[in-house]
Amino acid sequence: MQIVDKALEEVTGLVGKVVGKAPISDNGQTLTVAAPPDRVAEFWRDPHNLSRVLGDFGAVSVTGPDRYRWTLNAPGGQTLTWESTLEDTAHGLRFRGVPQGDGAAGASWIRVDFGTAPQQLGTEVRLHARLPLPGLLTGAAAFTVLYRARALLQTGELPTLHHNPSARTGDR
Repeated sequence: MQIVDKALEEVTGLVGKVVGKAPISDNGQTLTVAAPPDRVAEFWRDPHNLSRVLGDFGAVSVTGPDRYRWTLNAPGGQTLTWESTLEDTAHGLRFRGVPQGDGAAGASWIRVDFGTAPQQLGTEVRLHARLPLPGLLTGAAAFTVLYRARALLQTGELPTLHHNPSARTGDR
């Protein structure tokens, strides 16, 4: 039944694109980070870190106490900008959209949950995003953001192929 639901969601997204409205999608991704939960939570509160892990997907800036402005690059060269407030939850953090105009932005959120990884291997970080972006991009983007966050937390560096000494002409 999940396959049918996913197909329906994708068709709805395609129809939404045609008529000019993208559906709101909620996809989650999980990775284990070899770091304690308090360090992981501190990482996710820093807008500089968020901008670094978003990379080409967008940028984050602070607009006030516990208020963030997210600028996300949507498919087709469009840019999605929304304000959010940072809230502590029982299992992590939530960036909740601040309603503007018709209140549609209030339905957007990004939630980062933390839990102890099995066999004391660090912290399991689960990223959920409910954004007006097509479902597949949100899932792929969520995984990429988590992957980059894990790399920064564990090594202090982002994985990249830029300046690769392999003599390739492209970034790949």
